[in-house]
Amino acid sequence: MLRFGTALISACLIGLTACVTPPAQDMPDPTPRQKQLMAALAEYSGSYDVSAPALRTARRDEDGRPIGVNAYDEPDDAIQAGDMAAFLTILKLKALRDGATTPNSAVMLSLDAAGKGDMPSALRTLKPALDVTPPSQLARFLEAWYLALDGKGEDALAAHRALSRQLPGLTGDLSLATLLEALERHDEALAVYSAMMPSQIIAPEHDFDPQGLVYSHIQLVVARHALLLRREGQIEAAQALYQRLADADPEQAVVYRAAIDGLASGRGMPEAEDLDLRNGFARALHDYTLAVYYQNLFDVAVVGARLRGYNSWGGALDQMALLIAPENDTLRLNVFEDLYKEALYDGALNVLQAAPAPSADLKIAEANTLLRLDRPDDARAALDQALTLGTPDRLLSISTSALRLYALLNEEESALRLAAELPDLAETDAERAFAHRTSYFVFRQFGVLDAALRHARDARDLDDTHAHRLLLANALAEAGQVERGLSLLRNEALGRPNDPYMLNTLGYYLVIHTDRLEEAFKVLARAVALAPGNSYIADSFGWVRYKLGDLEGARFYIELSRRELAPNRNWEIEDHLGDVYWHLGLTEEARMAWRNALDEFPPDADRSLIEDKLENGLKGPPPEKQPLPDVSLSDDGEIDRQEI
Repeated sequence: MLRFGTALISACLIGLTACVTPPAQDMPDPTPRQKQLMAALAEYSGSYDVSAPALRTARRDEDGRPIGVNAYDEPDDAIQAGDMAAFLTILKLKALRDGATTPNSAVMLSLDAAGKGDMPSALRTLKPALDVTPPSQLARFLEAWYLALDGKGEDALAAHRALSRQLPGLTGDLSLATLLEALERHDEALAVYSAMMPSQIIAPEHDFDPQGLVYSHIQLVVARHALLLRREGQIEAAQALYQRLADADPEQAVVYRAAIDGLASGRGMPEAEDLDLRNGFARALHDYTLAVYYQNLFDVAVVGARLRGYNSWGGALDQMALLIAPENDTLRLNVFEDLYKEALYDGALNVLQAAPAPSADLKIAEANTLLRLDRPDDARAALDQALTLGTPDRLLSISTSALRLYALLNEEESALRLAAELPDLAETDAERAFAHRTSYFVFRQFGVLDAALRHARDARDLDDTHAHRLLLANALAEAGQVERGLSLLRNEALGRPNDPYMLNTLGYYLVIHTDRLEEAFKVLARAVALAPGNSYIADSFGWVRYKLGDLEGARFYIELSRRELAPNRNWEIEDHLGDVYWHLGLTEEARMAWRNALDEFPPDADRSLIEDKLENGLKGPPPEKQPLPDVSLSDDGEIDRQEI
């Protein structure tokens, strides 16, 4: 792959006689090729020839000038920095060097032409990707949408229908429905959505159930179908779709009831404006990248692997889609989250700040990112802007985000005041349950455990679901009512004997709140067997091994947990690993782990304990080594009910 530290020298040697400039009177007129190369060289310092939306993404130095493509060793580096201006320039320079444009480059460069609003140019630029045999599937998809954006709706639909069945996953139908809706052919769009709905909806049993992916696709179809029905005035039909979800998944009935009510009242619904072609295209392109990602996910899962790291190809397409619809905050936040979850905080921040106008949601995301970049003053400023930009209908959502940020900024007075007030801002049971859940975590963060328990109980009473029952069990234990919490967890586990997260919750509860380490080991062993690559379950199993004196076993599983979670970190995992390292005589590694833990916003009480360990180390010997319990599974591989 091209590395631009040497590419600049190569360009000089090829086109400009080693960059040595002869006297002006001796210089012949440059050839067209030399003119191209001289223009290309200028772009190394950031004089980009790209669309205005792309130029807005350019990373800049302290003087406000684009940093230039020499700042990036590889094109992927520019993508991960959110710098589409540099990325596009890299592609152009490579095409000049090679004398041809690759199909992949043609796709990206055509999207920039579309960002300028020049659809004829976008179609011409796309040609190298259409001329290959067979034509690029993605290029044909883009061609259909470019035709629509160029005002050729019938041609666009014909091109799309010829392609639909070849597109991955649900992309063909979703994109066709979106295109029809954007062309204001609503009846036809509704027919496509209706055809996508299954006769029977089956909700997943737990988070590890493969049915979850199918169900999430159905939820997406329902959401889009229902919104279009609402815009057409067919509110009862829209509500009936959400009722089907509620019937399939009683655990989420309160949430679906809020959606049903919102369809009638408008509360929580997007603005009832018709979808335009630019936003429709951006949404369809994001659907395409997501479908390809899921396809790749299945491919690697078949061989027992998993996808790791940032998906630069999909990320580039999503970021290019933002050039078409730069004001689309929903897509921008999706792009941001993909970078943020891979700890690419600088790139995530750049994507947010490239928006043409600020919004409350973007500023909340910016505040979170600035906090991760250890810029607390800037985070507070972004939070203040978010609160100013928030509208009355978003008061609960913005206040919830502000509350979490106050807690992470350790502004206890503001956080606890807002945590007490938050439920009063809610209007539905689903909102109130969500508010109480948020308030629980904040009161817990600052060690106000009686208030935390009260909010956990209120959340459960309003929305008696599995998640809220687990929340209440933990709150009971933290408030000293360990046996009551344990009884609640055992009841949940009996109904979900092979849900890895449920087994992990029960097993870890037994480790940290009781002395029943043998039972905890057996339950956690089953959880690990069901989900061997899960970071949090591996940490729990490592921790019970530590408590049983198996330091090497603990180290193996907790280091596995750390690797699986990377590039992110969790304070509890780092704290556990620090304790293990200390007793293995790895004191420097232990202190580094405890420092990592302190950087991950532990609750106040835990922060004090970790700070003491960092300063003074651990006192006394490690836990006494005990024989590891035997793990017995029934013939069908399920954990025996008597072990719960």
